[in-house]
Amino acid sequence: MVKKIIAALLIAYGIFGLDFLKYIPVPTPPEPVVILNVNKPSQEVIDSIKGLSSVVTDPSDRAKIAIFNYEFATKVKGYETNLQQVNDVYTLAGKTFFKEELVGKYKGLGDAIIKLISKLVSDNNHDLTQTEKDQISEHFMGLSWSLLQKE
Repeated sequence: MVKKIIAALLIAYGIFGLDFLKYIPVPTPPEPVVILNVNKPSQEVIDSIKGLSSVVTDPSDRAKIAIFNYEFATKVKGYETNLQQVNDVYTLAGKTFFKEELVGKYKGLGDAIIKLISKLVSDNNHDLTQTEKDQISEHFMGLSWSLLQKE
């Protein structure tokens, strides 16, 4: 049977040359889907969030967490708030957005995010300045970018 197929292909090649190949559909790879258009952050931001994005291994979770952090980063700049309220907003929004999906799935992720915020604006509760909110936004936007990169 295989010999007959090879013989048929050789006869087709002899008669038509390589023109018969144009009738065989060649699949084209799909265009990569862009989830978010996030600019690459500064090297300083990349260094400060380095270990954070590597904790999340599932590509679907990486995309969801990237979207969540992108939205948080765009909104935090406009909040008139203090540090505790920013922590509360992030936590409650995360619980609402992810429900129980990520509970216990990525060990150390929550602590690393709290540590990042504390490193940016300190541990003491105070009203955030616009500069501090911009820093938080920049770093969470960087986290979003980092999560969207293929590991």
